[in-house]
Amino acid sequence: MVWDAGSALIVDTRNSPEGIRHVLEDSASVPPEGASVELSLDWDRRYAHMRMHTAMHLLGSILKYGVTGGNISVEKSRLDFDMEDTVDKVAVSAALRDLVTANHSVSCRWISEAELDANPALVRTMSVQPPRGRGDIRLLDIDGVDLQPCGGTHVASTGEVGTVRIGKVEKKGRRNRRVNIHLDD
Repeated sequence: MVWDAGSALIVDTRNSPEGIRHVLEDSASVPPEGASVELSLDWDRRYAHMRMHTAMHLLGSILKYGVTGGNISVEKSRLDFDMEDTVDKVAVSAALRDLVTANHSVSCRWISEAELDANPALVRTMSVQPPRGRGDIRLLDIDGVDLQPCGGTHVASTGEVGTVRIGKVEKKGRRNRRVNIHLDD
């Protein structure tokens, strides 16, 4: 973000009751109220996040367990699952490749909070619920693969994910498995 008398790096963007909020790096000064600012986007980083985020939805469609946590980054992303079972990395990797190759369309649509309440199974995350209070909930729809509330950024089709592989699988407790994924291209 740049303005007449300064600049700052945006490290996160969040929805808040007041609207969209840009979180600045710790040492950044804030532009004065009313200042005109120009934002620029690191497209390569953003697109990698979009690919990773979509890949995480694909992973969740294969491992049909509650999600207890996750993290998206350019280098490596992870999902934590409420599961005792072991993860067959070869089978899951093959299933991921198949979903990417099938090139399913990815889109978003909106439902009311009442519709979500009538379909609680749409929420896969165990500790985080979709934001409420605006009346509508945004759904991510990977055609025939995944449908759940999500406010993140995604690619337009699963083919855009590219080469994805399962990395380290960690046992983080009796009922918690952490599955890491990587993009190889």
